[in-house]
Amino acid sequence: MSLGENIKKLREENHYTQQQLADKLYVSRQTVCRWENGSRCPDLIMAKKLAMELGAGLDELISDEDVEGTAADAYGLWTAEKLSERRRWRELQKRILFVIESVSSFFLVIQLFLIYLDVRMPLWGTVVGFAVFASTYACNCVISKKLGET
Repeated sequence: MSLGENIKKLREENHYTQQQLADKLYVSRQTVCRWENGSRCPDLIMAKKLAMELGAGLDELISDEDVEGTAADAYGLWTAEKLSERRRWRELQKRILFVIESVSSFFLVIQLFLIYLDVRMPLWGTVVGFAVFASTYACNCVISKKLGET
């Protein structure tokens, strides 16, 4: 398939109209239409943005032949599967960082409130707060390592 056919196929698979895709890429609908009908081609930077938005690898977007077993696989270039896996890991990391931020903020507010009342925090409260923080921090480290590998 040609580049235009690939763009159209991937756009339709992602349930985007030409206008929706154009809005996401900050180009006009006519530009997307020209890419699809083959009268224009996106530049390299725009092609990379286009591939990422459509959840595909750049090789999948521009290739008119199957690239399995070629240098693209040998060098570990980005494929749609790797991109979607990386997105899932990043979303999980965002959620864990939100938990870390929330627990830390809650614990800080409790500590400040107890200091204001001149009351000591019970040991079990400190242990529970530290355990939640440490476990979410460890999960974040594991995900960061996983993102470094993909």
